[in-house]
Amino acid sequence: MRRRRFTVAIGAAAALGGIAWWQRNTLARALLTGRQNEAVALTANDPSTCLLTPEQEEGPFFVRAPLRRDIREDRAGLTLELSLQVVRTDACVPVTDALVEIWHCDAAGRYSGYPEDLSRNPVGTMLFVGNDHVEPVNGKTYLRGAQRSDADGFVRFTTVLPGWYEPRVPHIHVKAFVGETAFITTQLYFPTALTEAVYREHPDYAPYGRSPYHSGNDVVLGQFPDAQGLLLTPARSGDTLRATGRLAIA
Repeated sequence: MRRRRFTVAIGAAAALGGIAWWQRNTLARALLTGRQNEAVALTANDPSTCLLTPEQEEGPFFVRAPLRRDIREDRAGLTLELSLQVVRTDACVPVTDALVEIWHCDAAGRYSGYPEDLSRNPVGTMLFVGNDHVEPVNGKTYLRGAQRSDADGFVRFTTVLPGWYEPRVPHIHVKAFVGETAFITTQLYFPTALTEAVYREHPDYAPYGRSPYHSGNDVVLGQFPDAQGLLLTPARSGDTLRATGRLAIA
C-alpha cells in the first residue's frame, strides 16, 4: 500500500510548478515553514509506562543496517548515548532478542546511502521522496545500526545528535523486529530548546544554523499527529547526551 509520505509537501511542490525555478527552494521553504499542524500530541517518552508506542512514517531512507552499537563511523557531532527498551504492552514484559534498527541524518542533514545535496533542497527532497522507498545510490552506512535486545529488553547505541534537513523536524527513525515481523516503525524527536542550543553553540552544527522546522509545521507530524511518548528528553553531561526510551509493542 502506498504510504502517505510527504503528501502535503509534494502537493506544495506541485503548487510551485508555475513559479520561477530559481526561486523554488526559497518559496517552498516559506510555504512549508508556514504550515500549522493541529492537534499534534508529541509528549515525552516515559520509561515507566507501557502505553502502545504510536506508529510514524518509515520514510524513504531505510536500508538494513549492520549489527553494531557504535554507529558513528566518521560522522562528527555531539555524542548521543541512546538506550531503548522493547516491552509488551501487556504487563510491561521485556522482549528479548528483538532486533532494533535506528537510522538518522548527520550534523549537516545528510543520510548515508543517499544524495548529500538534498539536505538544504526542500523541492529536491520532496520530489526525491515521492515514492514509498528509494533505493540507495551508494554503499555508505554511517549513522545506521542494529542491536538485539538483551534479557531486560534493552538495546544501546552510541551515535550523534541528528542535525536537520528540509523539510523535517530533527528526528531518529526506529524499527523493531520480532523474528522477521516488523512490530513497530516509528520516529523519535527532541525538545526544540535542546536542538536550538546545540545547533547554535556546537561547532559541528553551527554552520548550518537553527532548524526552521518543528512539531508545529513538520510535514510528517501533520499526517501522523499521534506522537505520544515519542519525545526523547536527553540529559547533557559535558560533550555527551544520554537518553532512555521505551518502545511498547502489542
